[in-house]
Amino acid sequence: MEKYREKIEQHSATMESMGLTPVAARIYIYLMLSEEHQATFEQMVDYFRVSKSAVSNALKMLESVKMVDAKTIGGQRKRYFSVNMKSMFSEEYLSTRIKQFYNILDDIRTIRKADDDFNGELEDISGLYKMMLFEIPLILERWKRTIALKQQRK
Repeated sequence: MEKYREKIEQHSATMESMGLTPVAARIYIYLMLSEEHQATFEQMVDYFRVSKSAVSNALKMLESVKMVDAKTIGGQRKRYFSVNMKSMFSEEYLSTRIKQFYNILDDIRTIRKADDDFNGELEDISGLYKMMLFEIPLILERWKRTIALKQQRK
């Protein structure tokens, strides 16, 4: 993994700009680059030389947003963490997140009861999220067909 240290730093900076904490961003990229496609808690603590608490908190956050999964192998006590791409891009996951956000926007707009520019922005963005909710299944279906065609060509 040492050969990837520079790339981990580079790509984790982008992930940080998208809202991840520094340790969570680094762990996420580390797991994506891991040759085994997974790593143990201890491996990550050793590699990043940060506290166990920092790694634990980062993993809990990544698991809570379904970016990372954990599993045990063959009755071992160790947990192995890996990137969860399928869950993150499932229709259910994306639709749920979009619904949650537009419901928040609609609720805030209703609570404010104001006829001002900000409520107009809330309404417009809520409309965008509702459109996305309609389009996500269509986009995912086209994506799945593209993957299927790609696999047929192999």
